Amino acid sequence: MAGFLIDQQLPRALAQHLTSLGHDAKHIKEYPGGATLPDTAVAQIADTEQRFVVTKDEDFRASHLLRKQPSQLLHITCGNISTRDLLALVDANYAALKVAIATYNYIEINRPGVIIHDVD
Repeated sequence: MAGFLIDQQLPRALAQHLTSLGHDAKHIKEYPGGATLPDTAVAQIADTEQRFVVTKDEDFRASHLLRKQPSQLLHITCGNISTRDLLALVDANYAALKVAIATYNYIEINRPGVIIHDVD
């Protein structure tokens, strides 16, 4: 299964939920200084541990597109959302998400579904 590193603006419950689905998911706050780490450090941790960065932060999108850092990105673009609704969004799109994370490096999830952004 895939590894995930959940960015600070997303709830720890998302890491716990992905773990319950069989993935190796950690929240950035589990790392020393996690809440204050710059995006470059978060990307480096994720790349070293072969994890998708899971984030709502547009800066990670730009960094991935320009420098492939982080090398794997799951971008959540549904705006403000409760934890309950976020977990329900993952569950509702889990089949497509599971296929996408096995094959692609840049995936977006929003209310309409899962979008693949990998470009050859």
